[in-house]
Amino acid sequence: MKKFKNKVNWIAVVLGIAVFAVVSSGLHVVRESSVAVALQFGKVIGLRDSGVHWDIPFIVEYKVIDLSQSKIESEFSTSTRDMQTITQVIAVQYVVDASKAEELYLKFLGNHENSIIVPFLSEVVQSVTSRYTIEEFVSRRSEVSDLMESTLKSKLAPYGINVISVDILDHDFSDAYEAAVEAKKVAEQKVEQAEFEKQQAEIQAETQKILSQSMDENVKFKMFLEKWDGHLPQVLGDGDFLNFLIDYSTDD
Repeated sequence: MKKFKNKVNWIAVVLGIAVFAVVSSGLHVVRESSVAVALQFGKVIGLRDSGVHWDIPFIVEYKVIDLSQSKIESEFSTSTRDMQTITQVIAVQYVVDASKAEELYLKFLGNHENSIIVPFLSEVVQSVTSRYTIEEFVSRRSEVSDLMESTLKSKLAPYGINVISVDILDHDFSDAYEAAVEAKKVAEQKVEQAEFEKQQAEIQAETQKILSQSMDENVKFKMFLEKWDGHLPQVLGDGDFLNFLIDYSTDD
């Protein structure tokens, strides 16, 4: 009799554990800033807000969708209006509208980032970048990112995805363009140097001209004496260019 009671007790314990396991398997905890899409045999039967929920064990499963601000980063290689290649690293901040979470899951089965955000972002980055030359892209980068943001917002809003920001984190140009930029810089430096040398030559020539025009006979004579070695030429002409060196006057 005692053995029988012990056996019954063990059965009760086992059943209790089994019941607890079954009941607890139906408990689901949805964290804050999230919702869960409830599926029964793969069919959506509703949304579950944040908190603790119980549904039929082993039949109803939850697919959680994050409603907090999320971020994705992707790299894109695009062409400018002047057919130069730019590689850009783009960051997108977004949130999912809770009222459209169920519809979003039905369309993309929880993979909305890869299924819609990244493809749309790729399309927007290419279309916006192609409006600018490579030099305009560099000088107006803030304007480029703002246009990307507004364009992506309009495309994703109907799906319940609200874009917070789009930022160009980094960009890199093709080797051919960088070589062309370097060659242009060298050419500009050579032009500037040539212009500087030309201006210096003009200033020097003007200075010489002014000095030459302002030089009187006394100055010329002084310069002659400074350079003269003290010897008279062996042959004198009929001119009087050395008359100032010889005194032709006679005493009576």
